[in-house]
Amino acid sequence: MTHHQHTNLVSIGDEAARVAQVAIKVLASSLSHASSLEARAPLAPAISASQAAQRLFDASLNPKNAAVSTAIQELQAARFSDFTLFSEIIPAAVCQLGRAWEEDALSFFAMTLGASRLQIAVHGLSEREVPEGVNYLSKNLSLLIIVPEGTQHTLGAIILGKTLRCVGARVKLEMDVTANRVHQIGAGEQFDGVFISASARDSAEKLSEIISNVRCNWSTAKVILGGGILSAQINLDAVTGTDYKTNDWKAAVAQCF
Repeated sequence: MTHHQHTNLVSIGDEAARVAQVAIKVLASSLSHASSLEARAPLAPAISASQAAQRLFDASLNPKNAAVSTAIQELQAARFSDFTLFSEIIPAAVCQLGRAWEEDALSFFAMTLGASRLQIAVHGLSEREVPEGVNYLSKNLSLLIIVPEGTQHTLGAIILGKTLRCVGARVKLEMDVTANRVHQIGAGEQFDGVFISASARDSAEKLSEIISNVRCNWSTAKVILGGGILSAQINLDAVTGTDYKTNDWKAAVAQCF
């Protein structure tokens, strides 16, 4: 090989190396750009909340055992967080079941069975994730949720408990509570707030007795009344001893600081 040929080969090799380096930089830049776009991709659910609720409504009426769990998995794949599913979508589906019953589109049995299936699904959803826009509590609150004796629909109280645990509260949930049993709950424990989830069928006298005993046991705790009773035809002023009445968990928690 002549010196001239050797020089040309070296030049060609150097040029190829430069081309390769440029190509690598371009490829790296492209991959970085793609990764950046992927990172900035919106995480909004692929379907609307109303569509998601309809999906769960339909699944709750499906006789197949796996219908609801399959629907939950589909909604998770569609970017609905577990928090959103149990705090917003499932309650909306349950309300839809209730409306269908009120309009005689569903039997009481079908409505109750569908709601029970959705309630079971709630227990399987994670309490460890808090979506964007929902903050952890700035104080370690200890909260008691009471469901009075005879309340048929307890899903609201269960969802409230999961929601409060997600944002960092310590929660004790007690079902079928009578005025006398209040004294047996959480003996020696202190609570910052006591949430009473009452149904439309609970009487003012019954709730006032429960609240009176709550006051005897936890005099400094805030007593919050919520549940179906707030939309019932009852004089809420007759329910004595409450600090606040709401079905908004954020407003309720704010009373406990």
